[in-house]
Amino acid sequence: MKMSSIRRFIHAAVIVTAMIAGAISLTSCDSAIYDGQGDCSVHYRVSFRYTKNILNSDAFGAQVSDVSLYIFDKQGKLVLKKTEQRELTTDNMFYMDVDVKPGKYDLLAWCEGKSLNPDAISFTIANSDAPASINELSASLPLFGTAPNLYSDRYIRPFYHGIAYDVEFPDTYGTVDIAPVMLTKNTNRLSVFLQNVDGNPIDPAMFNIRLSGANSEITYRNDIAGNSPEFTYKPWSIESTEADFDEDATTSKAGKGMPSGLIAELSTGRLMANMPQRLTVSIESRQEPIIDIPLIDYLLIVRGKYDVATSNQDYLDRYDDYSLVFFIGEGMEWVKSRIYINGWRVVPPQYGDL
Repeated sequence: MKMSSIRRFIHAAVIVTAMIAGAISLTSCDSAIYDGQGDCSVHYRVSFRYTKNILNSDAFGAQVSDVSLYIFDKQGKLVLKKTEQRELTTDNMFYMDVDVKPGKYDLLAWCEGKSLNPDAISFTIANSDAPASINELSASLPLFGTAPNLYSDRYIRPFYHGIAYDVEFPDTYGTVDIAPVMLTKNTNRLSVFLQNVDGNPIDPAMFNIRLSGANSEITYRNDIAGNSPEFTYKPWSIESTEADFDEDATTSKAGKGMPSGLIAELSTGRLMANMPQRLTVSIESRQEPIIDIPLIDYLLIVRGKYDVATSNQDYLDRYDDYSLVFFIGEGMEWVKSRIYINGWRVVPPQYGDL
């Protein structure tokens, strides 16, 4: 055989060998994609984001410490439940490894943050261990007392919801990052300040501060369940404080260490734009409250100060640390000419039912 023929034969053999090796390699990847063996196995990672806040920036790393993820197939069957705890960090790049077959799934996440309050309570998830369908994964705020006098007077641990439908887990191999599940925070802090305009001491024990509620039951879609009972939010903390929000609102006593005001801290579930809630401040010796306002309407007065909010509900979901400052005048009556909402001085609307 001539040398040139030998070279052609060797070249052809190399090509055929490479093709066979490539075919074997592809077959190997296809066969290994579900058994987790070799470099061709698939590795799905689900990420989470919490950007629905008033700063419109991702705060997942700094706020979310507990993540529970439920994955349902398109027939509504639970294929995976996984819970992980993480330390709060400035790094938002958290991924949860999930082992499922390629396909389309619905993802539901219930998450929590840490609380420094040792008496904090948490929302509980119904049927969390083995839900028959996604519809069963509702969340409930524990209530105290008996109907019709149910109440919540504890700090509520930060609670988040996220859902994503028809999420594609591609039929491939290697590490695959699944698009993030976007979270909504369902808990709020409400601070109510009362300031005595004459600067004299004010006794917190004189006042009952209450917020009506019917939002203790949350569906998997993050709606308020129709069977959510009526109850009352009470402060988990109330104490005297110095109050000096206006130069012309107090005498010199307020700036000299006198407890001329009080601050009451309440913790609430998700506030809904279409669900009225009334905030009342009462004095034990009087039949009628000195303050009785539609809370949601008042909170929305300053929505226009925040361009990031696209709707009333979007604003209520993004803002989670509300403050209201009321001024108390002669005879312990509410001075209705001004109020501070989230630090903004506004003139209260004059509703007919006040």
